[in-house]
Amino acid sequence: MRVRGDRVNFKKEKTRLLTLIVCLAVLTAAPKLSAQAVEPGAAAPLPEKHRIVLLEGYELSAPLGAWDRVVGISSYAYDNDLLQRLVPQLREIPSPGTGFAINMEVMLALRPDLVVTWSRKPEVLDYLKRHGIPVLSFYPENLADLYQDLMRLGQIFGKNIRAGEVSGLIRQNLAAIQQRVANIPGERVRVVWLWGKPTIITGNKGVTHELINLTGGRNLGAHIDDFNRDISMEEIVALNPEVILIWGSAIYGPDDLKRDPKWQTVQAVKQNRVFKASRASNWSPRIVDLAWWMAHCCYPQEISRTEMLAALRQYYNACLGIPYPEGN
Repeated sequence: MRVRGDRVNFKKEKTRLLTLIVCLAVLTAAPKLSAQAVEPGAAAPLPEKHRIVLLEGYELSAPLGAWDRVVGISSYAYDNDLLQRLVPQLREIPSPGTGFAINMEVMLALRPDLVVTWSRKPEVLDYLKRHGIPVLSFYPENLADLYQDLMRLGQIFGKNIRAGEVSGLIRQNLAAIQQRVANIPGERVRVVWLWGKPTIITGNKGVTHELINLTGGRNLGAHIDDFNRDISMEEIVALNPEVILIWGSAIYGPDDLKRDPKWQTVQAVKQNRVFKASRASNWSPRIVDLAWWMAHCCYPQEISRTEMLAALRQYYNACLGIPYPEGN
């Protein structure tokens, strides 16, 4: 009877083991990301992917070194100066369109297991979901979001360690700038950041507002409870900024404001302190470029161009593995 009991126990254990193996096989084979947008605040780690289309986030992905997993990219990326330097085969990567207009026939032919795009275009997310395509969407509204989204990209590319290194380099540079401007005596410089239209200024939301504060400026649009707002010329004159910073993709520049009679009473114009940023994305590792530049524009005597260039040369080497473009 003892032998018989041992055989019964062995059969039970064998059955349990086979059941466990089947369950594990089912879980392993199950899709790890459904055809829906991954919510930006999700705490669960994202599964690694191998056929990724970058409609957005291509600059933020740039230092991760995982271009072998990118099977498609936004057509806007072809003209991106950073990617042109980092990705020799850039033009060989197919494009299914942009984050605003998608060629679904091309997209489906790429067989992506994930598409990365902005969450601010829900109609694009719905369009992709209707075709069964998994989506990772985000839209960094502050520096904390930017760091989080960088780590999420690290997860899907299987580059967690590298994403942590890049995040650390960004934090290190921004902390250095913050420490430098904290020791500058006197009141903070009055700053406005202008967008695509010269009367659209940055409000108290978004990465740009955060950067103005971090680099020692006082955002004169801080009373606007929004990312930006179109205000009257009379309001701008009344604000009387000491420094004017212009978005790099704006179709106008400092000379346009200096020639315009409406701007002649503004202190920044009178003192020739109107500057235009490069076209680098605010949502990428090049946020460090922007921060050092903004600090230099606000405090050129304390933070010299020489100091700025030295910091950026070191940063580009460590973060991107290429020389800093001195002409910027």
